[in-house]
Amino acid sequence: MMPAITVRDTFENLTVLYHKGCQQAFKFFGDDPEEHKVYVKEHHVDMIKQMFDTSEYPWEFLTRFYLHSRCLLFTDGVWMSETATYPQYLRYKPGSHTSMRVSGITRFTALTNNCGAICVGWDPDADHIPNLRREVHKVDKETHFMPMRPDSILVATENATYGNIELPMGCPRRVINDFDVLQFEQPGYLIEFMNEPMVLEDELINYAHQWISGRIEVFDRA
Repeated sequence: MMPAITVRDTFENLTVLYHKGCQQAFKFFGDDPEEHKVYVKEHHVDMIKQMFDTSEYPWEFLTRFYLHSRCLLFTDGVWMSETATYPQYLRYKPGSHTSMRVSGITRFTALTNNCGAICVGWDPDADHIPNLRREVHKVDKETHFMPMRPDSILVATENATYGNIELPMGCPRRVINDFDVLQFEQPGYLIEFMNEPMVLEDELINYAHQWISGRIEVFDRA
């Protein structure tokens, strides 16, 4: 059983909360403010229907979502999220992530042992809270990597190095836009934040891919 670790860090305007090694029934709550709630609309749902051939997708659930200024990544184990207002709950498997949320306080519960979840985003106490573009990269051990933008901020879920830059787990670092070796001590994930607006359509397609692949599941509460 791995020891429980909580990492909190701040870099410029980004804040990180990382729970690692959580045991079954561990809970944390999310209720971050948003400056502007950019909701999923019916025409966005129509776009997804045209792209994916599935009748089982919970279409009515999508229009409750709006863009979230924070990225929530479930690194290990299986997690459940519940928001009191709604009769459905979500289940997240390792590697699933979301940049959308619904209104209200959401409770996240670890359903298995040795769970991990990291939440990265703009400081909720800042005067201005933008929805910035972000990407999640899976890293098994070592790869050649080039940030998508010259001013990207990287957050690794395991201790890592990018060239000669140390990336301690859960600690944001700004890097140069160069092709270099990215090396993780253990398999994990890299969250890349970019200084440009997030695009709702892109996030919705990403979410749909995760649902169809089974990494994110929706259930009705009994």
